[in-house]
Amino acid sequence: MVSAVKIAVVGGGYGAKVVLPVLCELEEFEPVAVWSRRPDRARELADEAGVALGTTDLDELLGVPGLEAVHVATPVTMHADVSIAAAQRGLHVLCEKPLATDLAQARRVAAAVAEAGVVGAVNYGRRFQVARGRLIERVREVAGEPRMVLVSLVHSDHAEPGSRPFTWVQDAEMGGGRLQGYGVHDLDLLLEAFGPIEAVAVATEVGVPERADADGAVRVVTAEDTYTILMRFTGGGLAVVSLVATAHHKRGDVIEVYGSGGTVKLDADRRLWWGRADGELTCEGPLEASSRAAYARVARNFWSAIRDGAPPDPSLDEGLRVQAVLDAVHRADVERRWVEVREMT
Repeated sequence: MVSAVKIAVVGGGYGAKVVLPVLCELEEFEPVAVWSRRPDRARELADEAGVALGTTDLDELLGVPGLEAVHVATPVTMHADVSIAAAQRGLHVLCEKPLATDLAQARRVAAAVAEAGVVGAVNYGRRFQVARGRLIERVREVAGEPRMVLVSLVHSDHAEPGSRPFTWVQDAEMGGGRLQGYGVHDLDLLLEAFGPIEAVAVATEVGVPERADADGAVRVVTAEDTYTILMRFTGGGLAVVSLVATAHHKRGDVIEVYGSGGTVKLDADRRLWWGRADGELTCEGPLEASSRAAYARVARNFWSAIRDGAPPDPSLDEGLRVQAVLDAVHRADVERRWVEVREMT
C-alpha cells in the first residue's frame, strides 16, 4: 500500500489545468484543499475535484488538519511568500517555475525550506517529457562540447487580442510573460545538458499590446510575448533561444544541437535525429511530449523525497541556477547589453 501525501494546490490556473487533475489520479497523493484568488473559482475547483476545501484564505488552507505538502502555482510574485509560509508551518513545498521573482527571493525560499527541514522542489517538468528527456540523453552520448544550440518555439495562442483574456500572465508586475512560461524551461534544458551559462544578451517584444480581461475591460499588455536570448556557455559555445507566441500559424518546437562530437535535433514533429561526427543521422519518433505525464513524474519524485528520503528532482538548487540566469536575462533586456550571469550572483 502507498502512503498518500495529503497535499493542497495553491493556484487556479495551471494548478487547475494540470496539477490538481494529475494529483487526483495519483495514488501517491490525496488532494485536500485548493486556493484561488476568486471565491467562486475556489469553490468550483474544489467541487470539480471532489476536494473538501476551496478557499481564498491562505492561512485557512495551510492550516488544514493533516496537511503535509503544497504545490505553489500562483502568479510568480507570490511564489516566495507562499512557499516560505508553507515551509514555516512544516509543509513540504513543490513550487512552480521560476522559483521567485529574483535570485534574492529564491534564496529566501531555499533557506526557509532548509531551516524547516522539509522537502523543497521546483517544477521544471518539461525536461521529463519523453521527447526532451531523450534529447538530453542523446546530447550526452554524442554531442560533445556545444558549438551552437538553437531552440525555437513558434506559438499562435496569443496571436489575436481576443485569443486569450488578460490575466496576470500579461502583467509584468506580477511576473507574467512568456519567459516565465516557456523560456525558463529552455534555460533549464541548456543548463542540464551543457552546464553553466557565462553571459546573455536579450531582446523582448509585446506583439499584441492590448487585451480584454474577463470583465471586458481593455488592459495594456506589459509582459513579453516574443523574445530572443543569445547565450555564451562558460566552457565555450553559443545558444539562441527564441519564442514568438503571436504567430498566426503555429509550429512545433525545434531544438538543434551542433557539437564537437556530433549533432542532435528534435524537429517540429517531435522526431529525434542524432549522429556522431563521422556517421549519418539516425531518427526515432515521433516522441511523446505530454505536460501531464511530465508533471506526474515530477510529483512522484516529490513523493519519493517525502516518503523515502530520495533527493528532490528537480531540486531547489536547480531552481536557483535557472533563477540566476533569468535575472541576467531581465537585466540584459532592460540595459540592452551583454550581462554576465555572475553579476547576478
